[in-house]
Amino acid sequence: MTSRDRITCSDFSFTTQKRLKKSEKYAIILKTKGVRIMANEAHKIKLLVLWDILCKNTDESHALNTDEISELLALRGLNVSRKILVQDIATLCDNGYEVLSYKKKYHYYYVVNRSLETAEVVMLADVINASKLPVAQKKALVGRLAETLCTHQAESISKHIISLDKGRKGSSSFIYNVDAIEHAINENKQISFLYFNYDDKHKKVYRKNGNRYTVSPAFMVWNKDNYYLLCFSKGHDDIVTYRLDKMESVKVEELEREPHPEYELFNTEEYRKQVFSMFGGESQNVTLLFTANILSDMFDRFGDDIRIKKADEEIYSVDVTVQISKTFFAWIVGTQGKVKIKSPRKVIDEFNAFVAKIKEEY
Repeated sequence: MTSRDRITCSDFSFTTQKRLKKSEKYAIILKTKGVRIMANEAHKIKLLVLWDILCKNTDESHALNTDEISELLALRGLNVSRKILVQDIATLCDNGYEVLSYKKKYHYYYVVNRSLETAEVVMLADVINASKLPVAQKKALVGRLAETLCTHQAESISKHIISLDKGRKGSSSFIYNVDAIEHAINENKQISFLYFNYDDKHKKVYRKNGNRYTVSPAFMVWNKDNYYLLCFSKGHDDIVTYRLDKMESVKVEELEREPHPEYELFNTEEYRKQVFSMFGGESQNVTLLFTANILSDMFDRFGDDIRIKKADEEIYSVDVTVQISKTFFAWIVGTQGKVKIKSPRKVIDEFNAFVAKIKEEY
């Protein structure tokens, strides 16, 4: 073999039995480059898979040694030696993906820093479960939240997240309403929508005879179980409030919002404190009598699955479990006679004492 039979270039070197044509040389060069590119891409993919495995399977209480990590990589179609694996973990660390380790009999590796802490995921999951979203959508969102944790943490929090949704079915359009309103606010546009209440059969009754409302959206405020739109509307000097779960077919209009300085100056937290406030107490079963014009409020407060009975033409009754407290009594007083406690006698006596105390003070 002569020196002429050895072909060398910056990309590869090999020995051939015969002299190659120029076109054949280029073909081999391109093929070799392709192999090198593919190898480089495979290495990147391997690092992504390795990071995914560490994030999903480890935390400070659940570390994995190199053999265990190699087994999980093999299940994903990647065979890596222990020596190369250690180098790959070092590469992750060098590029800002922190992997901690300790040594017992073997070296163990785990990930701690995540986009959300466990307590933050639990808190956000509670908020989702308290919302008016459909049950299936709640489960999907909580599941996506749990994916930010490792599997061990996700299994742990699933045992402690309790949904207190009082049988609410929720609106399938709720999340799209939020998206449309957010878009309108960002683009300084008005919105239009349908708005409804419920009748005694929990059927929707649209306000304004089914005609659309048109408003200038300002803010969205979450409080307790409800999400509210705060907006400006023609004919109203002050801010108007609508419940997002009672809004349907929200549409972003071409008209720009009416100018208001409150868009920038309004204090949503102060507004929340002034308008919304509730505190708990001892739970008891009570029977309430109420007028027809607050049927929607009763469903809002006690859930969609309450069983309402007609007491007479204009009065309804319902048996509910409530927290007996000053706030509950204040709510009764605030209805100005539209809601009355029928039983038990003990709760009626406590309510009368509450009202008598108010009269003494005033």
